[in-house]
Amino acid sequence: MPLSYLTSAALGAILGALFDAPVELAEPTQQIVVPSIGRSFPAGVRLGILNAPPASEQAVIDGRVFPTAPGLQIRNEANRIVLPVMMTGSNFLVLYKMDVTESSVWRIWILTSAEIAAIKAGIQVVAKQPVQQAPETTTDTDAGTAAE
Repeated sequence: MPLSYLTSAALGAILGALFDAPVELAEPTQQIVVPSIGRSFPAGVRLGILNAPPASEQAVIDGRVFPTAPGLQIRNEANRIVLPVMMTGSNFLVLYKMDVTESSVWRIWILTSAEIAAIKAGIQVVAKQPVQQAPETTTDTDAGTAAE
């Protein structure tokens, strides 16, 4: 049975976003966690003011014009992906991440009032460290038992 136009368009958009997204070369070693909020952000995000919704493949952040990456994702305060035409207003406080080449904006997160307050209080940076196993220690009673 053929798919409806809306279903195929939605499926195409989802698959396009998955396969057109830039690939990160390395696993981030740090992650920014805004305490008690629930959203976490990858390493290398920058804080800025998005002056207006991105248009014409450009985003204006802090008065500087950046090109947008082909797989640009904008997440609203509810962490939902939104299109630039869905955004109303201007001067959004955002965290944004550049692509691997640092030449274009790849991800934008519009911050909630709680996240803004947490950032003003200080961002907690959590390092992703591998869990190290402590060497096993033997007690004198274990050594005596092994000798017998």
